[in-house]
Amino acid sequence: MRLGAEEQARVTAVGIRRVGETALGIDWADGTSSKIPLREIRLACGCAVCRDELTGAPLLTPDTIPLDIRAYRIAPVGNYALTFDWSDSHSTGIYPWEMLRELAERTEAERS
Repeated sequence: MRLGAEEQARVTAVGIRRVGETALGIDWADGTSSKIPLREIRLACGCAVCRDELTGAPLLTPDTIPLDIRAYRIAPVGNYALTFDWSDSHSTGIYPWEMLRELAERTEAERS
């Protein structure tokens, strides 16, 4: 399914940056900027270690993720996602732009 131009701009990152040691900043093609806490990104990992492959149910216990988790490395995966090397030694997750935008919107709504 192809996205319309407006939806495509909503989920296309045009810039990423670290915001201190605890957040990721993303600038989107629709002109929006997001700031996502790194811990929220780590908790959203969808890899087979962190989520049940059949049901999608979370397997990761939030209490096991440090409040001060750090991303040692942030790297693109093609044009569709990011991957992270985390300070808790986890590095198998792939975070698609669509998921990062949804996570950004959810965490920003929770802060309001």
